[in-house]
Amino acid sequence: DQYLMRNPEFFFSRRFEPALINPNNPHILEPHLLCAAWEHPLAVQEVAALAESAPGLLESLMGRGLLRERRGRIYPDPQLSYPAEKVSIRSIGSSYQIMDLKRGLLLETVDGAVAMSQLHPGAVYLHQGETYLVRQLDTRARTAWAEPCEVDYYTQARELTDIRVTKVDLEKRCGRTLVRLGDVQVTNHVIAFRRRRQFTEEYLGETPLELPETTFSTRAFWFEVPGDAVDRAVSESGDLPGSLHACEHACIGVLPLFALCDRNDIGGVSTPDGATGLPQVFVYDAYPGGVGIAEMGYASIERLWQSTAKLVSDCPCLEGCPSCIQSPKYGNNNEPLSKEGAIALLTALPSLPSGT
Repeated sequence: DQYLMRNPEFFFSRRFEPALINPNNPHILEPHLLCAAWEHPLAVQEVAALAESAPGLLESLMGRGLLRERRGRIYPDPQLSYPAEKVSIRSIGSSYQIMDLKRGLLLETVDGAVAMSQLHPGAVYLHQGETYLVRQLDTRARTAWAEPCEVDYYTQARELTDIRVTKVDLEKRCGRTLVRLGDVQVTNHVIAFRRRRQFTEEYLGETPLELPETTFSTRAFWFEVPGDAVDRAVSESGDLPGSLHACEHACIGVLPLFALCDRNDIGGVSTPDGATGLPQVFVYDAYPGGVGIAEMGYASIERLWQSTAKLVSDCPCLEGCPSCIQSPKYGNNNEPLSKEGAIALLTALPSLPSGT
């Protein structure tokens, strides 16, 4: 938003926004296929293309008894209840229910991808302007129980994220910076939460949590930071991890300018010693299977670097703020972060000359 405020020509010179769709994502296709068969039996020829785009999906649905074949047509199982009511229009996969502990009423549903960080026991949750305190989280029933409570603090989850590359589909060099696109496996683990006083940000303590890890496969693009850019970042800030972390946050904040998404649809990981020995910055789709955001980021990577560098350098703050390198999604108090190091990295990446 701040980038558009300072660069309105970016918005007014564009003809349209590129909508993203990934019809081959099995997490999206499976429930929609059930809905289609429910509305009208499908001819075998209609679903023949699934053998290439989503191999094994039709066989899986039939093996689980959700679909049946009869006389060349695919029918839903007679015991199958109306499938459309189980399809979320906002997220992929299962969601968690938030129940009012005192009245036993459903307050709302939350995407399962963020349930551990928002609905852990002890979390302060806002619902329609009212404050609730989560008392219990049942991961098997996918239900959180909360009660109205007046508190003068808010909570931040501490989360560890690990990412593992499972497949590289594309790679290219932008200067001496190697950029890749492919499949990754992301593991998130909420290990604790912190309490901070409202308005004053006073630290009130930290409580450990014992919650299960969540793992999903998705799409990502990532780039290796060459030694030239590392040297510039270190000379400017002396803080390589903070520079990488700030670069990651800022790229995630600017990527929605190039892909029709929200920053909550994207996740990121940065590491000063990647698998190749060079620092790496990963940006991934926050949905299982991916929805095309990583592909847009990969295709526009140089413009993304340039726009992100301009956003951070033009921001009038001294050490970084929510308008440039701080993220509302991270519960580690946005540490470590280095604005000077991020600017040095981002301005160096697209300008490095090509190597051999």
